[in-house]
Amino acid sequence: MDRIKNMIKNKDFPLVTAIIVAINVIVFIILEFMGSTEDVDFVLRHGGLSYENVVYLKEYYRIITHFFIHFGYEHLIFNMFVLITLGYYLENVIHRYVFLALYLLSGIFAGMFSVVWNYYTEGNVVSAGASGAVYGIIGALFILIIINKGRVKGIGMVQMAIFVILTLFSNYGNKQIDNAAHIAGFVFGAIFISVISFIRKIKSGGCLL
Repeated sequence: MDRIKNMIKNKDFPLVTAIIVAINVIVFIILEFMGSTEDVDFVLRHGGLSYENVVYLKEYYRIITHFFIHFGYEHLIFNMFVLITLGYYLENVIHRYVFLALYLLSGIFAGMFSVVWNYYTEGNVVSAGASGAVYGIIGALFILIIINKGRVKGIGMVQMAIFVILTLFSNYGNKQIDNAAHIAGFVFGAIFISVISFIRKIKSGGCLL
């Protein structure tokens, strides 16, 4: 316990990541008590994202609520595992508030892009899960590795490239997966951290790290 307190005090503990994971887990437990998170209709009624609800019913809150809801425990575990693993590295590299902004804005942008994409393609997709926000973290970390000449806190370009390829394309072609949101989150995260890095470089004359 003392070690954790010292880590939090010294900003080594990924506090924002831990809070986000806790919120996702709590929401999942509550929804499981209320019904089944593997039921698409149930998820849609409780905050899942569908372009029809956003465009026609003006339920804009779904753009945020959808990335705190998951389809079953396997979906939750996978997203939280990636979030904990990569969030630990990234939150300790950039400011916590920047990390929080990156996560939330990536999730929002991914949701918005999903709505637009599925509206124009008439995709009958109910989107839920932290994937869009998580892919934002992946995109940001990927750019930081490039900026820092191939390595950030023990993660090299080769490892990151393999991870990105596997995660981006492992579900390609699966109509139940919102690939549009995944790609949008990745692109937004990459652009976001590039802008932040550029601004800080101008102000300090150095790199983001």
